[in-house]
Amino acid sequence: MGLVDRIKKLREDWKRIISVAKKPDKDMFYLNLRVTLIVLLFVGLLAFLVQLAFAILLG
Repeated sequence: MGLVDRIKKLREDWKRIISVAKKPDKDMFYLNLRVTLIVLLFVGLLAFLVQLAFAILLG
């Protein structure tokens, strides 16, 4: 499969995805936003605690 064929197939796939996709309603958007922010906060806190532990142990 050549490069031109891959680009054509990729374009067709994008068209199919966009035609099927729908905009989330307000409640679902805010739920996704809250979950994303909570996970981001958790990962950041975990990274901070790991860095703090190494700083204390290796000092």
